[in-house]
Amino acid sequence: MIDTATQFSPIAIPITASDRQQADQFAQQQPTQQQSEQVYRNTLAVLVTQRYLQLLGIDTDLEVSHSWNPLERLLENTADLYIPALQGFLECRSLRQSDRKCLVPPEVWSERIGYMIIQIDEPYQEGQMLGFVESVSVSELPRSYFQPLYVFLEQLTPERSPQAIVQLGKWRKSIFESDWQPPKDLFSRIKNIATQLSGAQMQLQRGDNPIRQRIEQLYRRHTRNLVEPIPVDLNSESALVKVIQTTPDDEIRWQAAELLWEINPQHPACPVISGKDLGIYLMGNSVLLMVGVLPKSDNRVLMLLRLYPLSQLYALPTGLKLIGLDETGNQFFAVESRPQDDYIQFKFTADIGDRFSVRVVLNDASFIDSFVV
Repeated sequence: MIDTATQFSPIAIPITASDRQQADQFAQQQPTQQQSEQVYRNTLAVLVTQRYLQLLGIDTDLEVSHSWNPLERLLENTADLYIPALQGFLECRSLRQSDRKCLVPPEVWSERIGYMIIQIDEPYQEGQMLGFVESVSVSELPRSYFQPLYVFLEQLTPERSPQAIVQLGKWRKSIFESDWQPPKDLFSRIKNIATQLSGAQMQLQRGDNPIRQRIEQLYRRHTRNLVEPIPVDLNSESALVKVIQTTPDDEIRWQAAELLWEINPQHPACPVISGKDLGIYLMGNSVLLMVGVLPKSDNRVLMLLRLYPLSQLYALPTGLKLIGLDETGNQFFAVESRPQDDYIQFKFTADIGDRFSVRVVLNDASFIDSFVV
């Protein structure tokens, strides 16, 4: 088998001070130094895996897990995590960077829905999600046996039922699916990326006002098609709202709406925007999928799909694909990133009730989600 460690990047999950405190508490309950070290690492592996699953929107139950039972920690070398939706236990086994094999004791070879492999080294600041193994029948697993994390997603992530399709109509009422809850820092992250890409920070340092300049540019483009121009004495927000409500050009409407969202994301005329970090699906490549919804006065909806890089390089991986599928599964658009692309996007208009799917592909890894307008 090919050494998968050379084929995909591990995903780093932070280990918090409270995680280390919990692990230390369990470790001190053990009768020997060897068991104490074993329980300490097992506990951290479970907590790291729990945090990873939370990013996937998968609920877990520590209290039901064998690894959280004091008697079972004394009797067995277990590091399991119970997943209610799958009604099973996921084993979380750790190894060090210097280890070429992962030790899996015989007592956990059965009654497991899979094995997550996590690299944990001192000073225990983060865990590296290395891979996944579906079943085990040997005590030592070479690294070449680890499968990519997308295999874990295919095997363990429950398929969405028709009722679980992302309801964009509910987004407009501030009701989001658990895995599409708008990240608290979404606005600042996108604004930071935009600032880096546009050089707006340089303009601010020179004393310019890039926001006002952008509004004036939109105003000039918008008023070319109007008999009565927007009054120049309107403040920034009012001017943008006027453009959103009256321009016949959907591209101008989107640009005005996005700019209003940057200025005041709580304004009722703003588009509804959420995002998801796809790093856990794309072999550790941290990419933000942004979905924007902007209702029009004719009861139709403008949709924006955009992929941003979240790395400090501010460039998307080359060959990253953003694909749209209609409700019959036919592709209606495909956009692919080129070298040094800082984002890719696609905009379209939909009717209320339309269904579509978004697929993001990078090499052999992919993410897909379905939506109803």
